[in-house]
Amino acid sequence: MTPQRSIRSFLLTGILTLVGGSLLLSAFIGYLESSHEMEELFDARLAQSARITNQLLISYIDHTKTLPANGTIYEDWEQRNPGTHPNEKGMNLSGEDRDVTPYGHEFERNLTFQLVDNNGVVLLRSPSAPVTPMVKLTIGFETLNIDRHQWRTFTLYNDKQHTWLIVAERDDERGELASKMATLTMLPLFITLPFLLGLLWWLVTRGLAPLRQLVKAVSERHPANLEPLDLALQVKEITPLTNEINRLMHTLADTLEREKQFTNEAAHELRTPLAVLRIHSENALAAQNETSRRHSLGKMLLALDRSDRLLRQLLTQARIDNQQDPVLERIDLGQLLQGSLATLAPLALQKDQLLSLDVDGQVDVMGQPTLLDLLFSNLIDNALRYTQAKGEIAVRVEQMGKRVRVEIRDNGPGIPAEAMARLCERFFRVNPQQGDGVGLGMAIVRSIAELHRAELDIHNGAEGGLVVIVILDGIQ
Repeated sequence: MTPQRSIRSFLLTGILTLVGGSLLLSAFIGYLESSHEMEELFDARLAQSARITNQLLISYIDHTKTLPANGTIYEDWEQRNPGTHPNEKGMNLSGEDRDVTPYGHEFERNLTFQLVDNNGVVLLRSPSAPVTPMVKLTIGFETLNIDRHQWRTFTLYNDKQHTWLIVAERDDERGELASKMATLTMLPLFITLPFLLGLLWWLVTRGLAPLRQLVKAVSERHPANLEPLDLALQVKEITPLTNEINRLMHTLADTLEREKQFTNEAAHELRTPLAVLRIHSENALAAQNETSRRHSLGKMLLALDRSDRLLRQLLTQARIDNQQDPVLERIDLGQLLQGSLATLAPLALQKDQLLSLDVDGQVDVMGQPTLLDLLFSNLIDNALRYTQAKGEIAVRVEQMGKRVRVEIRDNGPGIPAEAMARLCERFFRVNPQQGDGVGLGMAIVRSIAELHRAELDIHNGAEGGLVVIVILDGIQ
């Protein structure tokens, strides 16, 4: 069994994933862009610091005839801030971020400089800088790794003094600032995400409310209550579904009504032939001689034939009533009518009637072959049954532009004007004493014509007889 899928869960998960993913991606891109901009800002500051430091160191050399031991300046600050031990290269790697002291800040050890002559001898340096040049003496920026830490350096050359100034900054300061920026960027997202989830849940629940109302309204419908759905919340997306459900219930109501009508009519119409069969059976049993018994048995056969015809007509009518939009196909109407006439020819021969077909070439129509054969067979059969012996029944097919006209004309007694309006009613017979019909033939004809959207015209001919005209959609 296929597991059920929740629209609400799908929408919530999908929207939250898309929104959350978009926010995270935006935050990540913003973080990268901010980090890049901060790197450029730090590099600019580092270069500016190098130029200022270079001028200060040159002035220091000019005013100080003797350089300090090992080139270290402001060493007293280093001595007043114990607890930091440079590595073997003379560089501080503690990375600790202590509080501000009266002498400065512990983070100063992450900023170093070296003043180097052309021979690579370090003339001046900060207390945390090594005694040898940190990088090759080349003007510009460079990045190097020392003991799992990354250092950014900028080298500046002094043409007058022929000295090189190297300033370096460890990644701690840059990394800490980048982390704080990332935290500040992501913090609003994590704060607003629960609120966003609650808002999305409320919106999806509110948006799906018409569906719940539709489910409740449909659950209240049953065969005894097929009233159209009338939702309090009218939603543009659900209105087509509601209209289709209402159309389906209307069709179902019509079907149930037709079945009810069919059951009532069948029960009413079958009562008479069954009663006749019972009477003739009793007469056959009570007959005193062979002649009376045979006469009663003959009447029984006629009643059985009429009952059989009635049942077949009832089933045909019920089948047509329940058929919706038959599949139409291209039909050679002349060939179809020839088959119908061939089937009914024995009935015409019994009454010595003339049965003719006039069709000019091939005439094609769109229709359902079985239903159209039944339509024309019923019309021709009625003409044969109610036309006197040696009468004439003429069938003529005529192309009329995009339509096809089929005319069935006989020279029988016609139909009284007062009966013409009721001709297609179920179980209505113009002359119950004549023929063995059951009054369903013309009702079937009307139903088939409606399924094919065909025009049906029945009237008495000017020279007598009955004229039936059927106009169908043709093919050119």
